[in-house]
Amino acid sequence: MNETHTSPYAMHPGGTKKYHTIKENYWCNGMKREIAEFISKYLVCQQVKAEYQVPVGLLHPLSMPEWKWERITIDFVFGLPRTQRNHDAYG
Repeated sequence: MNETHTSPYAMHPGGTKKYHTIKENYWCNGMKREIAEFISKYLVCQQVKAEYQVPVGLLHPLSMPEWKWERITIDFVFGLPRTQRNHDAYG
């Protein structure tokens, strides 16, 4: 699997196409799952994949409050790396 994927001619086609290519010459139990796991961990494959998400559209501005403290908002950010003192988003 590694040889067929790291070749300069492999072009990183994705899990399904890689499975069909390898299936022509080899087969084993759980092969499709193993290929999917291998490709999901292969950095080059993840970098060359195109995004298939629909654009979200234009941003909508927030309305301006008429009085101070009329509206209070908080943004929560999660999934940040830990600091040198081992702190995360929870403190």
